Amino acid sequence: MLKKVQEISVLCGVDACGIIYSPEEAVSQVWPQTHDAGRILTEFNNLPELERTRKMTNHLAFLQARCATLREKVVKKENDNTKLEARALICEGFGGSDFAELSPNELQVTANTLDNLISNVFGRMMTLSKQAQNGGVVGAGMERGVTKPF
Repeated sequence: MLKKVQEISVLCGVDACGIIYSPEEAVSQVWPQTHDAGRILTEFNNLPELERTRKMTNHLAFLQARCATLREKVVKKENDNTKLEARALICEGFGGSDFAELSPNELQVTANTLDNLISNVFGRMMTLSKQAQNGGVVGAGMERGVTKPF
């Protein structure tokens, strides 16, 4: 543990000290030397309380924050997977699937995804149509004769 304190001190270019106390040991382990550690602790204790505590955390608070971050990532990945599954089901539908094996929830998610895709297509078509009407640059799709959104 004290080796890690030394590494952090050297790599980050900051003063650091570590004290390992055990009731079973007669002498505590200290890094760096006891007088240097005392100087560092005195400097730290002389800082205003706000500055001393602004980046402090305990193990429980650290783990709770980490768990919350990971929960958010899991929810995002679950949402991403749901969208990908719905798109795969849409592709199966284009291949002739009758969706008989899908649950009502899967059907609803697939329908919502398809609605969003259709809205995006029509939105893009409207943008291209307006550009063409205003003499703007004709975008992709216009060369295939797509000039009206409907």
